[in-house]
Amino acid sequence: MNFKLSIILAIITTIPLYLLIPSPHVSDEQLTAHLHNKVVLLSGADNGIGEELAYQLAGYGAKLVLVGESSEKLSRIREGVISRGTPEIDIFAILFDFTDVNITEEVVKQTVKKFGGLDYLVSNHDVTTPGPFLSLSYLQNPDFLEQVFKENLFSHIQLALHALPYLEKQNGHMFVTSSLCGEIPLYGTTSTLHSSSKHGLNGFFYSLQQELIARQSPVSITVGAFGFVWTRELSYIYAEGNPKLGWLSGSEEDAARGVLEAYVTRPLTMTFPTLPGIVHRMISYFTPQLLKILRVTQDSF
Repeated sequence: MNFKLSIILAIITTIPLYLLIPSPHVSDEQLTAHLHNKVVLLSGADNGIGEELAYQLAGYGAKLVLVGESSEKLSRIREGVISRGTPEIDIFAILFDFTDVNITEEVVKQTVKKFGGLDYLVSNHDVTTPGPFLSLSYLQNPDFLEQVFKENLFSHIQLALHALPYLEKQNGHMFVTSSLCGEIPLYGTTSTLHSSSKHGLNGFFYSLQQELIARQSPVSITVGAFGFVWTRELSYIYAEGNPKLGWLSGSEEDAARGVLEAYVTRPLTMTFPTLPGIVHRMISYFTPQLLKILRVTQDSF
């Protein structure tokens, strides 16, 4: 396809997609109605948008099960949630290593034992593997590969599998935190290994969506296609901000709000930030050679 024509097609496709993507307004009252006294299992509560999700969920009266790998961070977040008015009895922290896939069921069992059931699952844990796959030998180590896929894919599958019977009793919902690099290759902002694990995550949960629909299950799934989110961790690294990213990034507060709203609207997918996500998809589909230019720019950050 002619390069100029490809760019034109990408542009004219992006504009209507952005304008037509539904973004229904969800009020605080609606969120309270859907989340108050609901049991929410939040994995990856100790990093990325997990902490912000914990605070926002608590703000709408949810009963929280916070799962993470850092006892220090979990303790701090738990105290932060309590300081915002959540009763101690309504928050439960579980220290867990998600590379231990065989006992992922224990997370669900402890949740049900504590609160008697499960309404919502936020499968948010993740391990990042930055760097070029072919240039870093440790990324190619079979044991390292296995650990990454255990945490980024297999543990999500097992967590969903064991949560599903309890979610079906409550007409529940799953939100799976994934990435744009699970739909298109984004070398330069992430690694080949990380992108491939996210492709696997998307492939499984988009397929599981269809299986649940075919079974007429009361459980629905939203797959979150996240781009660059300005998290607390990044704000520490870039204390003065990073103006190079500009409109390409979104705040963790807005990202977390989008996750919460998905429990009301239950979309099949949620893209955040919306416009950069659509632009990147269209460039990938119509003008993949243009991504080479973007990658050089990203590598210069």
